[in-house]
Amino acid sequence: MIQALAVSALLASAAGQLIVDTHRHRPIERHFQQLIPNTLGQKPLASSQEHHDVPPFKAGQFTKKLQGNETCPTYGESQWTGTIDVTDKHRLFYWYFDSRNDPANDPIIIWMNGGPGGSSMMGLFNEMGPCWLDVKTDLPSPNKWAWNNNASVLFLDQPAGVGFSSLAAGAPHPTKDMDGAEDFQQFLNIFFSKVLPEKKSLPIHIAAESYGGHYGPVYVNHILNSRRYQSKNAFWGNITSMILIDAVLDFTGPAVGVYELLCEDVEKTNILNHTACEKIAQGMPEVQKLGQNCDAANDGKECLAMITYSAEKIHVFYSDLVEAGKRHMYNIHLPCPNPPDCRDITKGNFTQYLNLDRVRKALDVPASKIFSDINWAINRGYSDYGDPWKPTSKEVAAILEAYNELPYIGDIKLMVLNGNADYIVNTPGNIWTYDNLRWSGQAEYRIKKWRPFPEGIAATGKWKALKNGRLAFVAVDGAGHTVPGD
Repeated sequence: MIQALAVSALLASAAGQLIVDTHRHRPIERHFQQLIPNTLGQKPLASSQEHHDVPPFKAGQFTKKLQGNETCPTYGESQWTGTIDVTDKHRLFYWYFDSRNDPANDPIIIWMNGGPGGSSMMGLFNEMGPCWLDVKTDLPSPNKWAWNNNASVLFLDQPAGVGFSSLAAGAPHPTKDMDGAEDFQQFLNIFFSKVLPEKKSLPIHIAAESYGGHYGPVYVNHILNSRRYQSKNAFWGNITSMILIDAVLDFTGPAVGVYELLCEDVEKTNILNHTACEKIAQGMPEVQKLGQNCDAANDGKECLAMITYSAEKIHVFYSDLVEAGKRHMYNIHLPCPNPPDCRDITKGNFTQYLNLDRVRKALDVPASKIFSDINWAINRGYSDYGDPWKPTSKEVAAILEAYNELPYIGDIKLMVLNGNADYIVNTPGNIWTYDNLRWSGQAEYRIKKWRPFPEGIAATGKWKALKNGRLAFVAVDGAGHTVPGD
């Protein structure tokens, strides 16, 4: 069971960050169970099966509805919701907000939450969206810290079947990363040619969180490959950067990072004891060896060996603390309420809110379409296929190298954003991952010195970047797995 469970340590938060369906794996292996994010606080209310009231699917068709200021109250910026049929069987839901600054010229951020199978409405209502859901009332109010202060933001429910996105009756669920890649490309083609064509020349930033460490790199690399091989479906919009937020590329990293996170100064950190840290240290060589085997093979079964070993020899000690309610898998400084779920009780329940009749009516959602923060069927399909276990490091390296190619296919920079209190995708582990990323800028990036945040920034942390900005890493103190909302 542990092989199927281990991926959940990186596959969702209470709203779909890094998850696998824990309900079908019983009995659950005791230690790793506590690293499995659970959505009991916002659990699915119904299946994603489509019904008679759903409009017919047709590739290329779209809807676009101007929203008022009631469903997501903002400071008056324009917002639209709608769907795009990327194929005759796949329909993707979007919620777009204009920039509060200069929407005609500001860049566009396309936001995706993780999972696999998690809705991006989490990012909208619980993290960095223009409105914030109050935990006491479960009602939204304007968010003055929203990412659309200086950029337009598009929240995308994907792959098809997630959140308010849907599948035609009888269509199989997506089961692997590439299943969403061409849908994503077609969405961009249709959105910027038909929905908001006036935005087609603006810079685009692809932002993906948690399991977005698969979505972002795989999708962007697919677009670059489509350009490289002159596909008629290639999206040629101005993608200028990718932002990965507490995003997993390689499960080896989070395992390797545990020792530095919790054991570098046992007394100061005061989470694990010396005995546990000694055992973790003893397991590190084998973890890295198995990780190298995984990377070389790029095979789900081979990668499961590393995941299983790290669960039993590395993660087990923190898992025990989560099980006891003493620690949280998404923030090492917090306890876990109602273990092992660790639902974030400081944020509003957006699943409940989005299923209100008035909200569904405002969004033109069919009566039969019940919103769920996680589509468990999709999540199971991905887990069974094995894609979550395989690293996406090669895709990231290919994206960073693309600017060198002739003919030109793109110049895409990467920013990594990590919360220093995250356990599941911990900062030391992601630092290790990017230091070991094999690409032409590796040597220069590795020797770059870390710097503290500049004066005048309320947050503290450290950052480093290549001189040309091609790769930058920003580590934020006090923030956990969902940096923008912490």
